[in-house]
Amino acid sequence: MSRTDALSPEQLREELVENTQNQAVGDTLLFENDKVKVWHISLQPGERIHYHRHNYDYFWTVLQDGQGVSNQEDGSQVSFTFKKGQTSFQNIIEQGSSIHDLKNTGTGVLEFITTELK
Repeated sequence: MSRTDALSPEQLREELVENTQNQAVGDTLLFENDKVKVWHISLQPGERIHYHRHNYDYFWTVLQDGQGVSNQEDGSQVSFTFKKGQTSFQNIIEQGSSIHDLKNTGTGVLEFITTELK
């Protein structure tokens, strides 16, 4: 995690290249066995999680309302408004791996539980 001001497109591209194999999809690994990995993610306002790769199907659940923006591997950007309890499933196995970052653009803590299905 890092607190960052706006990064230039060149800085984002450099970080993407450096992190193409980074599989730490959260800041704290809560549990892992041969079937799942459970991560906690907590981002203060303005803080972001670096680019990371998803190789497994996964789902996330938001623990409190918030807003964020995610830079994708292809250079596109996606903005989100999250609601407490919101859950989303990502089918990575069918789509191929996914690389992205996430920045908290809201005024409160942005917090998730993410579960990867090995």
